[in-house]
Amino acid sequence: MKLTVDDYLKMVTGDKVQTEDADKTASQTQQKKVLTAAVEFMLDQFDKGYLGQYRFNVRMRKGDPVSFRLESNLINVPMDEAERLDPKLLDKGPAYPVNLYMVVESDDVNKSGLRIDELANETDQAQAVSTLVAKLQPWLADHLAAVMEARA
Repeated sequence: MKLTVDDYLKMVTGDKVQTEDADKTASQTQQKKVLTAAVEFMLDQFDKGYLGQYRFNVRMRKGDPVSFRLESNLINVPMDEAERLDPKLLDKGPAYPVNLYMVVESDDVNKSGLRIDELANETDQAQAVSTLVAKLQPWLADHLAAVMEARA
């Protein structure tokens, strides 16, 4: 899927974002079955012409829950901050591929409280779901471990 910045913003503010929410423990969230369902949901949204956001409320042993999300965006900016896609970051004219990003938010993940990395660009989205989960699982485990370590 490719979109211009304006088309992306219209989809985000319109009814073209499909969301799914899950409330899980840290260990449940990292399970292959759970992550597979989340990745499949996101890829299905691309196939249907929608943007997607899969949100996990991750309950930790200590402290507040962690927000972990899979999101579709043009660049590595959280979907909730889509207005940051200004001309300084992207030209308004051309269509850009919509990528799949891994997002974790917590005061304890790092100094900014936010970590966002690309899971799959337009080409990678054609890979087997198991390949994407194999990339996602250690990324998530590392960041949840960093949160737990910061809270120890």
